[in-house]
This record gives sequence, C-alpha cells and structure tokens, in this order.
Amino acid sequence: MGFQLCFTQQRFRLKKENKVEKKINQYKLVLYTIMNGLDASVDLLSELDNVSKIHTLERETIDEVMLIMAKKIIAALGIERMSVWLLNSDEDALISMGEYDQRTDTFLKESILRKSNFLDYFDAIRENRILFAENVRTHPSTRCLNESYSIPNEVITLLDIPLRLEGKLIGVMCFEKTGHHPKNFTLDEKSFAFSVSIIFVSNLEARYRRAAQHSLEKTIKEKELLIREMNHRVKNNFSILISLLRINKDFKAGQDPHELLEEYQQRIFSMMKIHDLLFASGNYHQLNLRDYLIELSNEFRNSHPELAPNITAHIDQVEWFTSSKEGLYIGLIITEIFINAVKHVAGFTPDFRFNISFFSEGDHVVIQLNDNGPGFNFAAESVKTTLGLSLMKDLFDELEYATQVPEMGNSVYRISIRRT
Repeated sequence: MGFQLCFTQQRFRLKKENKVEKKINQYKLVLYTIMNGLDASVDLLSELDNVSKIHTLERETIDEVMLIMAKKIIAALGIERMSVWLLNSDEDALISMGEYDQRTDTFLKESILRKSNFLDYFDAIRENRILFAENVRTHPSTRCLNESYSIPNEVITLLDIPLRLEGKLIGVMCFEKTGHHPKNFTLDEKSFAFSVSIIFVSNLEARYRRAAQHSLEKTIKEKELLIREMNHRVKNNFSILISLLRINKDFKAGQDPHELLEEYQQRIFSMMKIHDLLFASGNYHQLNLRDYLIELSNEFRNSHPELAPNITAHIDQVEWFTSSKEGLYIGLIITEIFINAVKHVAGFTPDFRFNISFFSEGDHVVIQLNDNGPGFNFAAESVKTTLGLSLMKDLFDELEYATQVPEMGNSVYRISIRRT
C-alpha cells in the first residue's frame, strides 16, 4: 500500500512537472520571436533556463539569479528599474522579493507597500491583466504611489504585470523607467514583459508544488512513525496486562473475582487515560503529568463514590512532561497505591483519607501520596507474595527516580523527579 501511494505520488509529480515544463517552453518560443526585434546581443533565454531551475536552489542563489535576470531584462527593455512583489498571507500588503536599480547597481528586498495606503493601485493590479502608466504622476491608479515610492525612486513610467497562480492574484512584477522623459512601451515590449512574468509564475508554482510535496511526504512519514509507535505502545500495554494476570494467578488463586476485576479496571484506566491525553494534546510522545494526575484522582472518586469525599488532590500549577512509557509506570504505581489503601486502610479506618499531591520543590517536581493508615514496612512486605507491592518495587527500580516508601507509623510515598 505504501509503495503504491509513493508510486502514485511520483506519477502525479512528474505529470505536474511536465505541464509546467511545457508551459515554460511555450513562452520561450514567444520570447525567441520577440527577442528578434530587441537587442540580439542579450542571451536572455540562457538566463530563463536558469530561472526554471531556481526551485532546486537556496534563497541566496535565487537572489543572485534574480539579479542577473533583472540586469538582462532592464538592458533589453531600455529601463532602469525592475522589481517583484508578493502579497502577504493577509493580502493587505505587497512585500518585495527583489528590487534592482541599474543606476546605483543595488538589489533590495523586504520593502512593504500596504494596501490601506495605495487602494487605487491595489484595485488596478487586481482588475487588470497589465497596468501601464506612461506617466505615473498623473495616472489615476498610480498617483497614490507618488509621495512614498515614485518620486523618491524617480519613476516616471511603469509597466506592471499582475502575477496570478491558478487565477488568484499573488503579486506583481514591475518594469520602471526613471527620469523626466516617459517611455511608451511597444506592443512587443509589453508581450516580452508579460512572457517573463508568466515564466516567473510557472517557476514559482513549481517551488510551491515542491514545498507542498515535501510537506506531504514529511506528514506521511510522521503518520507512519506514529502508527508504528501506537502499535508498539498497544502491544506493550497488552503485554503488561497479560503479565499482571499471570502474576496475579500465581499470587492469589482464590481472590474474589469481583475484587479482581475491580482492581484490573483501575489498572486498565490508568493505561487508557495516557492515550486519551496524548491524543487530545496532539503530542504523541510527551505526557503532561499534571493533567494525568488530575484524571487519575477523578477516576478514583468516580470508581469509589462512597469514598469520593475522602479522596483529595492538591495539584499545583506545575507543567512537567514525561515520556509515555514513564507516564505509564507512574500511573500503575499510583493505581497500586490507591488499590492497597482501599483494601487495607479504608475498611479499617472510619475517617479514611487518601491524598495525591503534585508540587515543585527546589530543582525537583514531586508526586506525594498518603493515607491516614498506621503505615507498614514496605521493604519487608514487598519481598513477600504480594502482587501490588512487588509490582510497585519493580516499577520504582525501572524509573530510577528518588523515592520514599512507607515505614511503620508512616504511610507516605514520594516520587521526586529532577528537572533537567
């Protein structure tokens, strides 16, 4: 399936490239005809071949090729300035991709023309195929440019070609005559300028298409990695459940089935909630520990409504992310602590209390759990035939965090995670 998808994408890409290549070649033929009436010493077509390869180059190289092209085109048309402007994403401003002035041999970019300041000009390039103003100072569509653009740059005549991609305006290519004597562009010169703009747009389309193709391929790879990761995670979770069932069978063959199912319901929820939080956040590798602890404490109350008023959570505003694997281990540990508190303390302590805390302490984040039972010797009991304590000890060892476990007279668990 993956091979077929890649093969289909490759065929589609080649088909699109052939269409763009065909379009470029068509306009090259137009240029051959027009160039016969212009300066024959200008080898413009050689430079146009370079432009058709721009999409494989770096931004700095694009600037260099645009500069070479601008010099050739300016010489061919007998003008002094040429520039390319692209609309921003909000379509309320034109930002220069490159401005070349032959008089000073300067190449500038990133200048901005805001629509709010030049409404007549923006309307004109949106409505017209070509905007020709023999005298920009008096033309109704370009007078608005006088103060901030035309006069400072000494522009007297402009020939502006709106750039459109799939019928949508994306920018403008400007050919400008400076000085005091207006220029009347001939029909051949206008056709030549229009052909140059078409080739530029075709090249720009190729760049956009390649960027989209790259983004698509990257997304497909990320999805494939995600599917493999989720598959591995699900298999790992099932392996843990199967191992727990086998261990539980060896430890307590005569345990009440209702009690057994209730315990496994708690364990499965702690594992399932990790997937819910990862999916909701859009981050499939890092788990927000604070959110996870809140979900666990809520589930403990929901699963034991008779104890809900006695289960408290003090979760500070501490943002800490851990891997999904470590989050799973922490969730299983907390679940086992809660199960043991319900089994061994709640039924024997009238004013039973269970608390989950999460807070920052120096260069650590700390998870603390405690009940109001008499406490017990965790180290001694965990080596006996007790599933919950044995499981917790193994998970503590796997995490390698600084931990504190209960002793006689003390029923506090602490997990300290160093900030890195």
